[in-house]
Amino acid sequence: MKLALIALLLPSAFAAVKKTAANAKETAFLEDYAKGEGTQVTDSGLMYRVLKDGSGGSPELATPCSCHYEGRTATNYPSGKTFDSSYARGQPTTFAPRQVIAAWTEAMQKMKVGSKWELVCPPEIAYGGRAMGSDIPANSVLVFTMEMLSCQGVSAEL
Repeated sequence: MKLALIALLLPSAFAAVKKTAANAKETAFLEDYAKGEGTQVTDSGLMYRVLKDGSGGSPELATPCSCHYEGRTATNYPSGKTFDSSYARGQPTTFAPRQVIAAWTEAMQKMKVGSKWELVCPPEIAYGGRAMGSDIPANSVLVFTMEMLSCQGVSAEL
């Protein structure tokens, strides 16, 4: 009974990693990341840590947002080769939550303008069984840093 009560009080600390098509090494990464301090795990399997909390509103599904981000596979986490980076290009990118992978769609609608999060995306809510060029093998776990700079029509301060 005590364990059940503790599990209710600390759900993210005991969140089970959903069944995934990721290989054993990346599945172990997901399990370890889920146990990390501040990690939130959603029903979809998305994991995130809030690096900076924003003070603005959150976008709707079709709201264009200006974001900085960088992505790497879990095998290159935390500081290995990135497969894409707006930081490296020197300018943010604008897109709406409905225009990106499912993990980003979910995260962006939870984020507040001004937030910076680290997202861990199992393949089921990223690119699944599709390889994306030579840098993202099929069934990869992806790790992104995402910073929501602004969103069209959404207040930067609430």
